[in-house]
Amino acid sequence: MDRAIIIGDVHGCYFELRALLEEIQIRPSDRIVFVGDLITKGPADREVFDFVRATRRCESVLGNHEYDLLRFWRRQDITLSRPQRQTVAALGGLFDGYMEWIAGLPKLIDLGDQLVVHAGLRPGIALERQSVEDLTSIRRCGDSNAPWFDQYEGKTAVFGHWVFNAPHMTKNAIGIDTGCVYGGSLTAVILPQRRLVSIPAVKSYSRKEERSAGQHENVRQASLSRPSLHS
Repeated sequence: MDRAIIIGDVHGCYFELRALLEEIQIRPSDRIVFVGDLITKGPADREVFDFVRATRRCESVLGNHEYDLLRFWRRQDITLSRPQRQTVAALGGLFDGYMEWIAGLPKLIDLGDQLVVHAGLRPGIALERQSVEDLTSIRRCGDSNAPWFDQYEGKTAVFGHWVFNAPHMTKNAIGIDTGCVYGGSLTAVILPQRRLVSIPAVKSYSRKEERSAGQHENVRQASLSRPSLHS
């Protein structure tokens, strides 16, 4: 039976990614799908990018960190976080090429019985009307400010973005960001069996506090040196 291997937020944790794939024992027929946030905060952004780009069976949806860097590359008004600035610096002269690849990432992937999305879906909104901001960043919604997945009733969505101590598994939502970059683990769910596989992080590479707006450095796009924009 063909499998889909859905992998949670990697955040540059290349060693853990390779260890996870070895643990799963990838088959030639497997489809490997990432929930986005391949990069930032971890130690090996370029290695993760190169692996996903070069491996024919791999694909990814757009994560909020890729989306922020893409907006920066397009010269839109955005404040980058410290880890995002570090990623731009680490990519150096290859930044344009990586951004051209990111520009082609889908906002969601429909697997038939499941959807793969980075952050989630706004309940009650058709797929074709979901905004890129919601797909990459949504957490809570509605008057109750409840988690989106507590109100969602559509096709099962596999998502990252929201860090759980252990994978979140319900009928309609599977959350697999288990905080590898923060010293947790890197998790994959194997479909259609819904089997979970996790690899513990080698170490904590970042602090969760760096995600908050208060931790962002007030640096606009014009203040960071980068290659020229080609598109």
